Amino acid sequence: MRRLLLVFVLAGLALPSAAHAQSPFERCPRAPAELRCATISVPLDRSGRVPGQIGLEVLRLRVGARGPHLMYLSGGPGGAGLLELVGVLLEVPQLARRYTVLGFDQRGTGASGLLRCPDVERDSRLRSGEAGERCARRLGERRGFYTTPDSVEDMEAIRRAAGVEKLTLFGISYGTLLALEYARTYPQHVERLILDSVADPDDADPFGLAGFRAMRPSLQALCPDGCAGLSADPAADLRALVARLRAESPVRAPVYDARGRRRVRTLRPTAISDLMYDADYAPELRAAIPVAVRAALRGDEAPLLRLITTPSELSFRLPPQIFSSARYATVCEETPLPWARGTPIGDRLGVARSRALALGPAAFAPFDARTALADEIGLCLRWPDPVQPERPAPGPYPAVPTLILQGDEDLRTPPEASARVASLIAGAVRVTAPGVGHATVGSACPTRQLLRFVAGQPVRVTRCPRRPTGVPATAVPPVRIGLVRPARGVGGGRVARTVGALDATLADVALVRSLRVVYRRGGGLRGGSWRLARGGRLRLSSYVVVPGVRVSGVVDRRGRVRLRVAGGAAADGRISVGADGRLRGRLGGRAVSVRLRSWRAAASTLASAATARATRPRAPARLPRGWPGGR
Repeated sequence: MRRLLLVFVLAGLALPSAAHAQSPFERCPRAPAELRCATISVPLDRSGRVPGQIGLEVLRLRVGARGPHLMYLSGGPGGAGLLELVGVLLEVPQLARRYTVLGFDQRGTGASGLLRCPDVERDSRLRSGEAGERCARRLGERRGFYTTPDSVEDMEAIRRAAGVEKLTLFGISYGTLLALEYARTYPQHVERLILDSVADPDDADPFGLAGFRAMRPSLQALCPDGCAGLSADPAADLRALVARLRAESPVRAPVYDARGRRRVRTLRPTAISDLMYDADYAPELRAAIPVAVRAALRGDEAPLLRLITTPSELSFRLPPQIFSSARYATVCEETPLPWARGTPIGDRLGVARSRALALGPAAFAPFDARTALADEIGLCLRWPDPVQPERPAPGPYPAVPTLILQGDEDLRTPPEASARVASLIAGAVRVTAPGVGHATVGSACPTRQLLRFVAGQPVRVTRCPRRPTGVPATAVPPVRIGLVRPARGVGGGRVARTVGALDATLADVALVRSLRVVYRRGGGLRGGSWRLARGGRLRLSSYVVVPGVRVSGVVDRRGRVRLRVAGGAAADGRISVGADGRLRGRLGGRAVSVRLRSWRAAASTLASAATARATRPRAPARLPRGWPGGR
């Protein structure tokens, strides 16, 4: 069933073509001639010491006359490559018209001998040492043969089976690591390289420090209006908050779920770090962090906890057939770790802490060493020593035409990694995209440069225009009605305070609306709920930002608002707000007409980013943190 789904989706991209020559690939059942399928058997252990075979699931798509071959390499490690290939070809269908496309599920993923470790699959953040230990025990010696060198040899087996002399390799995230290692191992068989969100194969840092270094410029670049009037240094604010959370007893605060139910949650530094990395797939989410951090520094943790706890499309747990956590667990076999081989399991955490402390606290800013130790270091803490011997020093990269695509706001594969790799490949062209995070394909400017590159044309742009996030600049929300600035021009008393509270409420609604590419529903800041309805409308139900002021109603896609206002601190009534920010209606029995500056500015910001939103980057898979070192 899975294969049929894939072939029919891919068939939709194909055009009529003439018959092609004989090949080892067979026609896929009930599929057009453009699609061919193969299960290529390869040894589990090519040395022969550990017996076993793996059947690699491979698809070939050929449209029109026979052309050069492109092999797509998926991310993870753990992503099902054929499903990712579908997503990429939907974003860039021109690739299927210029190339004969090869795709495959890497060993241990999808339909290529899927690895299963239930304990790791239940560990949503992949940081439980106990789950890792049970996974290693379950896999036994097999655990050592799902590494990058094994997959490189699988790629070579597919190339030979396809009867191809040279390949264009297109990798995203972990797929770039495979592409680069194959290019070093088999340079004579590489025609071109396309690398999106580059992982540096030579990165030996076990703590992912490049990701931490990338946080400060990313926060500053994404902060709406450059954080004017909010913060001179949002990364310094985040560092101060992390230090405060470490120093104090657990900080707990209420949050509200999508049904408006109150829950009390604990704010932890690791959860904030997870939020930063989740935002690699949605920079607008990271743009919303600075104001939430400022609020938390003032003692109001609700805005930050809401960002962390609202169900997100970026944090849903994927089924093993789409993402193999067991395959990802094998990073313990080859990723750099802060202890040497042979270190007793009981000594590893102490060694890791000592190495981290020796680097000093500034190395992990705006977080700390405890945050760095929580990820793959935690997962691998009780993993046995690697099965295979240490690898020899790699050879140089071949001087082949190379295009490197890099999002400036990428923490999983930070910009400095792709800059280093570009410097080592003669003639490589590196295109950077401000405002874009992990996986740039699907974002307009990088995709245009990709199409020029595959067409053999010069790449025109090496630095794309900044992609606006569409997140409006907002002030720290007030925690009580007494802190609300009364509106002018509507008299005084409760009506003026209510209009001021509505201005603060709609500023928060604008923030929520800007994050609709990430969240589909959620709770109000201090009560009630919201959901994204048909036609792009945002429906509010007893939504509370300022205690005592409750609103219900609709915000349409053009920024027009219709609300009912109630609550113990409010002047009850009904109001409407146009996209120009003009509030009209009756509050406390009095006719009101006044311009809301916050909503007018927010609506303008949202409108200016509408086109950018339509072409926002689509991650090839919703994966946990990247590679190497889990950053």
